[in-house]
Amino acid sequence: MSALGWWVRGAWHVARKELLSLFVTPLAYLVATLFLLNQGYNFALLLRVLNDPLAAPGPVMQFYFGGSFFLFWLPVIFICAALSMRLVAEERRLGTLEALLTAPLSPGQLIAGKFGGAYAFYAALWLPTAAFYVLLMGAGARPEAGPVLAGYLGVGLVGASFLAVGLLASAIARSQLAAAVMTFVVCTIAVMSGLLEGQMQSEAASRAIQATSLLTMMQELAQGIVDPRWAYLHLAVTTALLLAAVAVVSPRRRFEHGLQVALAAFTLANAAMLASRHAERGDWTGGHVYSLSERAREVLAGLPAAVEVTVIVPSTIGGGRPNPLQAELREVLARMTTAAANLRVRFVDPDRDHQEASAAIADFALTGRELADGVVLVRSGQGAGLRKAHLLPSDLVSFATGPDVQVTGPRVKEFRGEEALLGKFLAVTDARRVVVCATQGHGEPALDSLEPYSGYAHLRDLWSDAGLTVRVADLSGPEGLTGCDVLLVGGPQGPLPPEHVKEVGRFMAGGGDVLLLAGAVILRGSSGLAPNGLEELTAQRGIRFGERVVVDPSPMAGATPFLAFTLQEGWGDHPATARLVGQPISLLQVRELAVEGPATTLIQTSERGWAEADILAFTRGEAPRLDAAVDREGPVPIAAAAELGGSRMIVVGSADFALNAMLREDVVYDRGRDFLLNAVGWLSERDALLGLRPRPREHVKLVLQEEQLAQMVWMCLVGLPGFGAALGLWVLWRRRA
Repeated sequence: MSALGWWVRGAWHVARKELLSLFVTPLAYLVATLFLLNQGYNFALLLRVLNDPLAAPGPVMQFYFGGSFFLFWLPVIFICAALSMRLVAEERRLGTLEALLTAPLSPGQLIAGKFGGAYAFYAALWLPTAAFYVLLMGAGARPEAGPVLAGYLGVGLVGASFLAVGLLASAIARSQLAAAVMTFVVCTIAVMSGLLEGQMQSEAASRAIQATSLLTMMQELAQGIVDPRWAYLHLAVTTALLLAAVAVVSPRRRFEHGLQVALAAFTLANAAMLASRHAERGDWTGGHVYSLSERAREVLAGLPAAVEVTVIVPSTIGGGRPNPLQAELREVLARMTTAAANLRVRFVDPDRDHQEASAAIADFALTGRELADGVVLVRSGQGAGLRKAHLLPSDLVSFATGPDVQVTGPRVKEFRGEEALLGKFLAVTDARRVVVCATQGHGEPALDSLEPYSGYAHLRDLWSDAGLTVRVADLSGPEGLTGCDVLLVGGPQGPLPPEHVKEVGRFMAGGGDVLLLAGAVILRGSSGLAPNGLEELTAQRGIRFGERVVVDPSPMAGATPFLAFTLQEGWGDHPATARLVGQPISLLQVRELAVEGPATTLIQTSERGWAEADILAFTRGEAPRLDAAVDREGPVPIAAAAELGGSRMIVVGSADFALNAMLREDVVYDRGRDFLLNAVGWLSERDALLGLRPRPREHVKLVLQEEQLAQMVWMCLVGLPGFGAALGLWVLWRRRA
């Protein structure tokens, strides 16, 4: 047998003996029962929070793993101290340690076997808690498996380090109680030291604490963020502690053994740091919500100038609770800095560095209110070329709401950082300012109106936040459309005057781009639709307006059937829509289009849709019916794009989908905003605007009757602990028999 095989075999026999001694000891089952009772109590609290009808839904693992010292860390420390205190101290008390070391076993085999047996029992204690995931599935919840597995990975890493601490303490101490106390104190200090991150005056010390904080590690893993550096850190710590334990139990220990352990620890620490520099943070969430999109990576890699980002966000809010906005910003900006070589990020805590934060905010001509709420400052360039922008918390996140937030702390429901940050990066680095001019005076909704169904203020804000300049076009003035890059003709209720049409024609002949939103405007007392005056210009590009109203049986919640509908399929193969394939979009009062070369269809109805010729039936409130003789069967084009002579045009047979009521993200959940961003992005040849949108976080909500909830609570409090107690009684009976 090889030397390695002999070594592994000896360690295995020690681990097997240790496991058998644990599994036949009633005290071990008492510890297991108490542990499962504690975990059942924690999960019962979680069930009640998730089942509260007034509580905001939230990610499950952030409640369960690492959320509280008394609910998570204290039981873990207690279990590790109880399991490890007897490993060597008990052998020394019984006088069997020398016998083990005089047998054909090396100190390394003894320590490795002891650690392996204790760690296997530790893992066996956590294994029954997988039943909680099954309970959630049975209750109708669908928690993501990725964050669950990441949480258990964190439990495994913490357990390895804590058991290694306990094993070394057991090797040093003369009694089990002393070993347990030593383990408890050291592990508690290791956990609580993470709270000092925001208290350190030295930035280097603060970064060092953050890089080793167990609280930060469990918070990231509970979110589904898996950083390999945590595995490297715990592997190095565990190995170094086990080597120290080997040196302590060795009967022939000498001074140079201590030097060897110190050198090994130094080597392991440097190896872990080196490996961490080349590690890539993983994203185990179901929707990869923390990963940068390919579009974002392309934009970051192509930033034309250096960008400086200063994040002034309090580290704690609401009675000392961690600020979720800071955690989200750290994650997305850390990923962005790896993708952009000329991106510099600096975090300033306004509570700790109040003077520096106040000076930075004053330099951006902001008020002192941002010190309390937080702000992200973005700048690029020097001197006359210096450009500045800023982002407020409302631009970056949507917070969950509900009474439980007062107890558990604020939780981020949706993070819009990728879109918002990239928009500001482009705004301060792109010297070319795209100007969107909008026609007014022909019945179009006003750009400054906040009326839900008669204003385009949200559309103006959407484009302004993307770094565009939006203003009203002066078609009758002497300058006309001079200085405009894109012309918006949105929702005219009648034909544009001939002189205005000529000005639009001159604008397009000079390479200007047009976005035409022309819905089905039904003329009173007539069976026809109102013209917009631009029919000849669109026909030259292969886009013709029909005289029928498009209907589709795909319902839109809370809207008139058929006239308003939500489509999920029917997206065309075009840069403006490529990233929206499979996403829903809601449209209202749609007019049919006919598309031919060189135009391309952007959106079309489903095969069940059609173009309805009987327009008067709508005015009478009658439900439309397909008449193959006069109606046009689907799919019917309702949006198209064309490019001719250096001028681009997008025509949409609906204008109402851009109204304020349809662009509110807190009410409407379709992709109309994305389509409008992508449309102006393609027209202005700013591809960076195409398809960067927020991705919601995992949210789990339960809807259980009180009897069902009580049954699940009893299963948590009695089922698993009762199983552990029954197994322990059976082992005790078998031993006595």
